Amino acid sequence: MTSSFQPTRWTLVVHSRGEDTSAKVALSELCEAYYKPVIAFLKREGRSEDMARDLAHGFFEKLLAGGALEKAEKSRGRFRSYLLGALKHYLADQRDHAMAAKRGGGVELIPWNTPSNTSAPGLQHADEQSVPPDLAFDRQWAITVLDDTLHDLESEMRSEGKLDLFKLIKPWLTGDADTTSQASVAAQLGMSADSVKTAVHRLRKRFRTLMKQRIADTVDDSAQAEEELTHLKMALR
Repeated sequence: MTSSFQPTRWTLVVHSRGEDTSAKVALSELCEAYYKPVIAFLKREGRSEDMARDLAHGFFEKLLAGGALEKAEKSRGRFRSYLLGALKHYLADQRDHAMAAKRGGGVELIPWNTPSNTSAPGLQHADEQSVPPDLAFDRQWAITVLDDTLHDLESEMRSEGKLDLFKLIKPWLTGDADTTSQASVAAQLGMSADSVKTAVHRLRKRFRTLMKQRIADTVDDSAQAEEELTHLKMALR
């Protein structure tokens, strides 16, 4: 039986090794979506905002330059996992280059992974109670997926002329509806309470569908998409 799971940005990138134009565009879009998670990882390791941004820019420039995906096999599955592994490899290379420069040119070595060293340029003291860098990456990834999905849904509702409805119902999608009643929303929109309840249910369903579509773009098959959705929920806890 042929799978109904359609080719995704990630499968396009892996299969083409990023050589054709469509694959390069797909990789660029994927990298853009993971910029904040990469920054979160770098900052959680103890880097300052400026150093984290500099490293992130260098990392993505190298990834987009080509040749970095030669070892990205289909079995790697999730783009999230591949990207985090690639980031760690990039940081290790940066440390190696810094050490080689120190040995060869007497350059002072700036530590990369010693958050407790508050005197080192570009590093700040890391909160010992904070989550590990990998978890910070996953949590920011989950938040980014939710934010982007909300934007997708808002665009849909705007195109349908239902932006006011979306704005008033949005708190039930984001978990911020504690101080708002559906009855008050119904009064503002001139709808019945039952109609608002139905609209909330439909938007929640559509929100989940759009979120799964975004996640599916970063994996190889539908089973992995479901696993990533479960992982997203866990990352937000």
